[in-house]
Amino acid sequence: GVTAIARAADGRLAVTDTWGATRHFPAVLVTCQSWLLTTQIAVEESLFSQKLWMALDRTRYMQSSKTFVMVDRPFWKDVDPATGRDTMSMTLTDRLTRGTYLFDNGPDRPAVICLSYAWMSDALKMLPHSPEKRVQLALAALNKIYPDVDIASHIVGDPITISWEADPYFLGAFKGALPGHYRYNQRMYGHFMQDGLPAAERGIFLAGDDVSFTPAWVEGAVQTSLNAVWGIVHQLGGQCPADNPGPGERFPEIGPIALPE
Repeated sequence: GVTAIARAADGRLAVTDTWGATRHFPAVLVTCQSWLLTTQIAVEESLFSQKLWMALDRTRYMQSSKTFVMVDRPFWKDVDPATGRDTMSMTLTDRLTRGTYLFDNGPDRPAVICLSYAWMSDALKMLPHSPEKRVQLALAALNKIYPDVDIASHIVGDPITISWEADPYFLGAFKGALPGHYRYNQRMYGHFMQDGLPAAERGIFLAGDDVSFTPAWVEGAVQTSLNAVWGIVHQLGGQCPADNPGPGERFPEIGPIALPE
């Protein structure tokens, strides 16, 4: 892992890893969640403007938790004789499980249930609890919805769970922009256009769904990655073919509007 990013005396970017080795690069692409730039990585403050630091620090990450169990088979496909339908289905509810998802790998083969996929307040209800307790809470909630389905009897193996906000390398599952955050989004999203930046701030690029206008979706991660790749190529003196312009060439035309400060 990376522990520090700084400007080296030769003008390149010095990247230090967890073993203490420092290497110099003409450009650096950062894809971690932005809060890690102040909590897990010692980033030289002058690499970003204060306005960009403000945008990065005020990014709002959403709490989220998931709890998975393996089951012996996709029993939910058994037909309920009373209804003629599947015994159980993917379930969205106001109860604390919120979302329950079913994954199978064929009949009579081990399968997986995501007992609970919850966000924000519902995720915080799970935060202090052990995996076993989370499973108990989820099963109790689902029992109210499916009183005749004995999910527990099908469980094999130990549950797996995660609360992204409690992980030191995530600090939240994904960005959820708040009203008034457009300026922050625009600063982060447009940072790959670096010709107008002072030399001290050039060469470090950002990508990820939290840099985009579509947080939590892979499209935003891919789009900002393509933007950053264009920025790095431009930084190193490359360019796109005239008949196939890249995001940087098109940015003045179709990029997000910068609001007055």
